[in-house]
Amino acid sequence: MRQIGKISELWRYPVSSVAGERLDHAEVSIDGLIGDRRFALVEVATGIVAHPERDQRWHKAAFVKSRTTAAGEVEIQVPDEDWLATGAPYLAHLLSAFFGFEVAVRPYQCSANATAETDLAVNRYDVAPLHLLTSASVEHLKSIDPDGDPDRRRFRPNIFVKSDADIKGFAELDWVGCPLHLGAVPSAIVAPTKRCGFTIIAQEGLENDPEILRNVMRHGNRNMGVYCRPGHRGTLSVGDSVLL
Repeated sequence: MRQIGKISELWRYPVSSVAGERLDHAEVSIDGLIGDRRFALVEVATGIVAHPERDQRWHKAAFVKSRTTAAGEVEIQVPDEDWLATGAPYLAHLLSAFFGFEVAVRPYQCSANATAETDLAVNRYDVAPLHLLTSASVEHLKSIDPDGDPDRRRFRPNIFVKSDADIKGFAELDWVGCPLHLGAVPSAIVAPTKRCGFTIIAQEGLENDPEILRNVMRHGNRNMGVYCRPGHRGTLSVGDSVLL
């Protein structure tokens, strides 16, 4: 095996489609990063999970924030409001006022204290549990359009790898099917990450940039980054070596 870089950033998204939290350490299992995408924003009238990439009404979701407390509870912050637990009665009111239609927060899976009457969100993350992106890919996209801003946050990786100097282009697309070691956690690269319109929409510190997705489509066949499946439970840390 050869080193292709080191883990530069770890990200968890407790609520899908909203801003996540940056971590120094993260626990993973064969099902992915523990605590990732536990909840979803849902349109109450239809029960449909937020899809900012295809429904303009949800574009503002990228400005909503989510985090996990030390006690393991998930909290959400609507812009200019306080952090509230997902079960706080007033949260739905704030979200609905922010989006302009009735919005609720629902779990993707029953938690230990959920009842049979709990409304669940339909899971939309079935490809693979862990999303990895290299700095080589981001730098390659920047070289294609120097005036663009392909910030890694647009692509919402769980693991952002600072690539070694000899790693160039959309390198990880050539690694599909290969074994990978993330620190001490053996993994397998199982699929390329197909990009959607979420990559172009504005979020905190980033403007709307349609050329991002156009260039990924032109030069990566719409793919950038890869999905990985850990071989067993373990801990990932910023600074861990990544071996291919």
